[in-house]
Amino acid sequence: MIGAAVMWFFLVILSAAPLWFCWYAWDTARRRRRGEAVSRPSGGSFGFDEVWRPSAAEAQAVWEAEQITPAPAPIPGDGPGVIADGRIVIETGLRPPRATTADQRRNLEG
Repeated sequence: MIGAAVMWFFLVILSAAPLWFCWYAWDTARRRRRGEAVSRPSGGSFGFDEVWRPSAAEAQAVWEAEQITPAPAPIPGDGPGVIADGRIVIETGLRPPRATTADQRRNLEG
């Protein structure tokens, strides 16, 4: 009796799988036409990087942490040039400061 139930369950899943895949493809195409972002489930590979490629898992964790790290807010002691042309300029030290107007260029040159 149990064997027959398992067989019927397997046959139902086997026959329903193509319908589910067709619906999933149709739904993905519909979402793309609407301009929605389509995300794929990644639960099937959960833990794969942890076991077989730990450096990749660590790099992923660092990347995710960097995505949520906010930029430093300007403080009152930053001096002139913090607000330029209606935009807040935050200098991180990675690039040289860029002057946007002729007056600001003259101030930076000395």
